[in-house]
Amino acid sequence: MRQKSESKVHGVWVRMVLCLFALCSSTAGLLAQQTPDQSTPSTQSTPSTQSAPGTGSQDVKPVVLVMPGTYSQNIALLGTGQLYMDLAMLETRRRTFLMYGMGVSESYVDNFQANSGSQDGSEFLWTPHVALIEASNHSSFSFQYAPTLLQSTSGPSTREVFQDGNIAFGEPIARNWVLQLSSTNTYGTDASRLLSPLAFNVNGGVPVVDPGSAVFQLNRGDVFTTADTLNLNGRLTASQSLNFSAVESYFSAFDSGISSGATSAEVTYSAAVSPVTAFSIGANYHHQEFSPGGTCNGYGLNLGISHEIGPHISLSAAAGPEFESAPCNKGLGGDYAVSISYPLSRRSRVALTAARSYLTNYSANTQWSDTGAVSYSRQLSEPFQINLNSGYSRSVLVPSSLGTYVGYFAGADLSWNLSRTVSLSTEYRRFEQVSGGPMQGQNVALISLGWNPLPTRIVK
Repeated sequence: MRQKSESKVHGVWVRMVLCLFALCSSTAGLLAQQTPDQSTPSTQSTPSTQSAPGTGSQDVKPVVLVMPGTYSQNIALLGTGQLYMDLAMLETRRRTFLMYGMGVSESYVDNFQANSGSQDGSEFLWTPHVALIEASNHSSFSFQYAPTLLQSTSGPSTREVFQDGNIAFGEPIARNWVLQLSSTNTYGTDASRLLSPLAFNVNGGVPVVDPGSAVFQLNRGDVFTTADTLNLNGRLTASQSLNFSAVESYFSAFDSGISSGATSAEVTYSAAVSPVTAFSIGANYHHQEFSPGGTCNGYGLNLGISHEIGPHISLSAAAGPEFESAPCNKGLGGDYAVSISYPLSRRSRVALTAARSYLTNYSANTQWSDTGAVSYSRQLSEPFQINLNSGYSRSVLVPSSLGTYVGYFAGADLSWNLSRTVSLSTEYRRFEQVSGGPMQGQNVALISLGWNPLPTRIVK
């Protein structure tokens, strides 16, 4: 047994060393061919883990209301961990960037379930990613694709693939009005999804793990999710704005034949009462369809506040009553959304989000979900960075006989930048389902080698 274990570890490190040699050789050739752009801020031109984009923007005091005249947007980069691009740092003229890279990982997985033994295994992962981003400080277009390919290295030989893609567009359509469109699609097995690079949102310039990562349902086979979003932002006066948003989402578990979808719309009016405080009032409507059979409709109101607590902390909160039709809820419910962004310093950042969503998530036939997530990152030294992430999800299902699903996620990642484009990282993740079915969970340990060349400017 010991010899088998030592042989497995030896094989892992042989693969990692060979990959490192190949990546470093490729990097040297690419860096020799690329011409660095001195006019572009470093926060945009270095999508490597040694200096996360956006840290330089912490010296700029945030504004309470994002107006079309000072259009800004953060693009989270798929397949690259917590990195993102802050388009507000770009110059006025339009530019086009090509970003690409890949990672190779060896994972050790421990699956466990109540009243049954655990199952261990290991898999080799290849995670390429590519992004085409065209942007200025007024508008943007981005296309990203980041699949994950898994090959089992223990037990029966199996292969799995998880597809992840996103396309986004933002453009002024009239004076003081900006239109933003985006579509995100994923397809693959749950096992590959949980081993793929985590999904992140950007909250006040700080990446925070997507609460969907908290949902753990391993044995559903192939699943498909999509979310299409429309946002229309308008400035009415110097201190007042109007926002309209619409979202359509869909989930399908192909092996079980279960699917559900949701459509929602919301309009929000905001007014700044001081340079650091703004209030908002909004109304929303949502429509849900469940398979097999059943629909729900709901509408509600909410009041919100945005406030800057000191020079770094940004707080946003909103809540209100929600009314729903049968079979979901004949009585009075409620919705809420809270987000806190706190760049502790130029080397450390923390962000928190919590919300109730009536849209389809990773759980089928979900009436509504309470989700929460927190992320913390710190640059320990020039080459070392640590990231801590945790998420939680509680989903009330339809019909009520299905019970309530509860799951959580926690993870820690330590990365070491071997060069400007190559990094080595170790990561631990734990997923667990504690309600809504048999108690089951998964421990995952990964060792990864990442290669992210500097962005190539296609159009200057």
